[in-house]
Amino acid sequence: MKPKRILVIDDEGVIGDACRVVLSEKGHQVVHCLTGMDGLKAIRTGSFDVILLDMKLADIDGMEILQDLQKKQPHPCVIVMTGYATISNAVEAMKLGAADYLAKPFTDDELISTVEIVCMQRQQGKLT
Repeated sequence: MKPKRILVIDDEGVIGDACRVVLSEKGHQVVHCLTGMDGLKAIRTGSFDVILLDMKLADIDGMEILQDLQKKQPHPCVIVMTGYATISNAVEAMKLGAADYLAKPFTDDELISTVEIVCMQRQQGKLT
């Protein structure tokens, strides 16, 4: 898989740093934002292939960011991350355009695999 531009929006610095390290080792370019508002600014001014989005941010709800992303065309693949994994949250996120869902805590292998799967599905036209 060719390197991707990935945005991590997570207010937990440890999570964002870990995602950056793991994904950078695979050759991806990773930007980490600690707030939802900074994440929205990055989305509006940059171009990303994948967004890793925490659903519970201190300043803005992840669902609001998902709704905003639906207006951006073409929109990046979004993988939502949360420590509050419920089926209803996952369903709601998918209805708003999320490509996949990671429950915290997740392993490095789960992160890499999920990113690779959504990128492959996008490339094959299975995700729009």
